[in-house]
Amino acid sequence: MISRRSGNRTIVRCDLCPGQPALPTPNEDVSTAKCIRCQDDNRWLPVPHPDDHLCSVCRRECPVCRSVTTGGGVCLTCQALCRTCRRPLPARPDLQVRVVEPGNRKDRKRRWSRHFFLNAKGRDQCDACLDATRSPDPLRAVLAALPDKAVRACGGGIPPAVVDTLRAELRRRTVRQLGDRIERRWWNRWASLPLHRDESDDQPGYRPDDVMLWLVTPTPCPGGCEDGFVLDNPDRICSICRGTSLTHLADEGGEDAQPLPQPAAARTPAEAIAYRPPVTECTGKGGTCGVPVAPPHTQCPSCSNWPRCACGRRHNPAHDACRTCSSHTNQSHE
Repeated sequence: MISRRSGNRTIVRCDLCPGQPALPTPNEDVSTAKCIRCQDDNRWLPVPHPDDHLCSVCRRECPVCRSVTTGGGVCLTCQALCRTCRRPLPARPDLQVRVVEPGNRKDRKRRWSRHFFLNAKGRDQCDACLDATRSPDPLRAVLAALPDKAVRACGGGIPPAVVDTLRAELRRRTVRQLGDRIERRWWNRWASLPLHRDESDDQPGYRPDDVMLWLVTPTPCPGGCEDGFVLDNPDRICSICRGTSLTHLADEGGEDAQPLPQPAAARTPAEAIAYRPPVTECTGKGGTCGVPVAPPHTQCPSCSNWPRCACGRRHNPAHDACRTCSSHTNQSHE
């Protein structure tokens, strides 16, 4: 690092780059081998250094407020644009920080002054987008259902591909159906997964804008189902794809993709020994019975209070006796 003073300003130059370019920082103690903005010990710059001398993380941050943006540069909020519809924001008063001097504090901790910051929520959206849940515009209503965590990861804005997909989906889906799709996919998978993953030899990578697009992408089923279930009936599996569309989004980028059930002939000897078929348990006694039952019954004979046969066993009320006594009676008549 080479620092020179020009009047009252300190010019810092990188001595590792050809031509020793001037760096955009007045700090003389910076290390030119690291990111010029964050100086993180884990963010060493590649050689040769990039022209801006920034790491990949700081390159996506807004230089004014340091918030994450989609492609770098000044964020939409600093440009006075709505992060949802990208229209100009209305004029709003500046946030004032209220400072309580040490002598005026009521908690008797009078060594430091206390600062109160106003709530800045909603200042990055216009009035129409803030009231999007009751808006007559269906696109605004669906955009309001997108999770804030995913929106912030995309730099505070909605990717254009997501908006185009929603416009196409609104021609065949209602606002409620699209909102249910976003909520179901978010809480069933992406709410507990990282929104960014680097590409490796074993699995592909994805970015937050890819996750946002997967939240609104229609299910690739010719029957028009929603993630393997009939539209507006989440308890009924689609008869066309038989629920195989449940894993199509996980295969694209999720980490919890479950393989489709394989036939019994494809199991290895160890898998065949460890395999246990699904068993329906009795729902009686407040769900604590747990006795295996055969369909279509949901409760065991004891919880269903079936009558007792002459031999003491319980039998189906549709028959006069249990199977054992009925078979002995039929043999005696023969």
